[in-house]
Amino acid sequence: MRTADPGPVPDSTAIRRALARARDGKTLDQAEAVTLLHARGVQLTELLSYAARTRDAGLAAAGRAGVITYSRKVFIPLTRLCRDRCGYCTFVTVRAGPA
Repeated sequence: MRTADPGPVPDSTAIRRALARARDGKTLDQAEAVTLLHARGVQLTELLSYAARTRDAGLAAAGRAGVITYSRKVFIPLTRLCRDRCGYCTFVTVRAGPA
């Protein structure tokens, strides 16, 4: 499986700064989120603990502490291509046929 390239590795100061903002519960901008894609080892463990804390606080605020739900009927398109010809999907990109 191929993964997306998160770009050039940021310096350790940028990662520490983004981790501190995540720890403090501040909203991260896109650049900070991309920076945190490079978290490894202890920094990744810290980031995951901050994410879990945020998730747990959201569940508690919604009155569902400790309850994570899911739906088997959710469709997450991995591409924008489809072989079907139904025509009602809004995310599908139609490929041009042979000329």
